[in-house]
Amino acid sequence: MRLGLGFLMFVCLISASAQDSPGPWSTTLYLQQSWPKQTETNRQIKQDINGAFGTHFQTWDDVANLNVGVLAFRDLTPQWKVGLEFDYSSGRIHGTETVATMAGPASMSFEQKYSTYADLLALVHYRPLGPEGQWVPFLSAGAGLAYDKDRTLLTLRNFLLDERLQVDNSGWFPILTVGAGADLYLTKARTWYVEVGLSYSWARLKHRVNASGSLASSPTVTADTDSTGPNLWVGYGRRF
Repeated sequence: MRLGLGFLMFVCLISASAQDSPGPWSTTLYLQQSWPKQTETNRQIKQDINGAFGTHFQTWDDVANLNVGVLAFRDLTPQWKVGLEFDYSSGRIHGTETVATMAGPASMSFEQKYSTYADLLALVHYRPLGPEGQWVPFLSAGAGLAYDKDRTLLTLRNFLLDERLQVDNSGWFPILTVGAGADLYLTKARTWYVEVGLSYSWARLKHRVNASGSLASSPTVTADTDSTGPNLWVGYGRRF
């Protein structure tokens, strides 16, 4: 997370040092809330863990999926501009509960941690009303690559038991997105603006990965990072 925030601060400093009059370049820093499907991952938590052990560990539906990002664009025509988008996030769900076993009460701990989720996309924006005015609506579309690295840990322990499951998952996968939004300029010079937008993304990494530990039901399990879903973002940008 520190690397992503440092990169955003670097881009912001470059933008802030540009001339006051608006030019063909623009940079936007934003915070985005996503609602990924994560259907298979949530099913595994609900059925394979909570259902089997009587626990109540949270799923990814129960937490905010926030990420930070930066957009950099170049105007091609009054209606069209092209650029790049970079997103970064990390997240974690975890908990500990007491469960009944044949060896007596035991402590069960669960953690699923996304240490890295990042994507880089090539984007195009179409401004149907052109670039002039206090607010400028746009349509967007993009494609690129995403990378995910996560680990799932499950432990069951008491004075007799010391059971464990560990699953490490990582990989690259394609991502597509379409959306719409608007830039609201804050000054008469039309240099600084607030951007809001709503998009829908398709991105999924589903494959078999190794599982280790005595709680593993098989040598491999299905790891399914399904980031497909809607996204809502709010950003602060500058033309230069």
